[in-house]
Amino acid sequence: MSTIARIMNQGLFPVRVDPLKSVEQEAEFSGSIAVSKLGRLQDFLQDDSGEAQVEIQFGHDEQGTALLRGKCHAHVRMTCQRCMNPVEVALATDFEVGIVFSDEQAKHLDKQYEPVIADAESLELLPVIEDELILSLPMYAYHEQCGDHDLVQTEEETTPVETEAPNNPFSVLEQLKKK
Repeated sequence: MSTIARIMNQGLFPVRVDPLKSVEQEAEFSGSIAVSKLGRLQDFLQDDSGEAQVEIQFGHDEQGTALLRGKCHAHVRMTCQRCMNPVEVALATDFEVGIVFSDEQAKHLDKQYEPVIADAESLELLPVIEDELILSLPMYAYHEQCGDHDLVQTEEETTPVETEAPNNPFSVLEQLKKK
């Protein structure tokens, strides 16, 4: 097991790794990532609290394609689309992506894998994890049952407002009809 993998078993998660070495050594990393470090994911959330638990493994498939396999789990707070209050949402995703080093390699990657384009020396892991978490977000977040305590109404909203009926342009015709 590599030195990096031993460190990862302690719960630290690397920001970037050497993709060639990681695939060759079939490195495994696990740890947690603060949601506050995932800026694009935060655009969909109420706040940046929480952590994502991540496990990834580098390796090859039967054809020799360099792969990154992983699992992510997180509990985040989104806006309920019924009552507009915070709702806790559990995110979980399993993924398997192909590691390539150019757009040309990405074009020839087996169709079952999404490509992740890496430099020869480094692969940024946080954007990959963040993409997978964003893809696992529900289309609409909502409570199973929004209670009355969740629906906040002010006195102004509950008091009906009396308005004059708008002037009907056909009222002249109605008067002619009555004659």
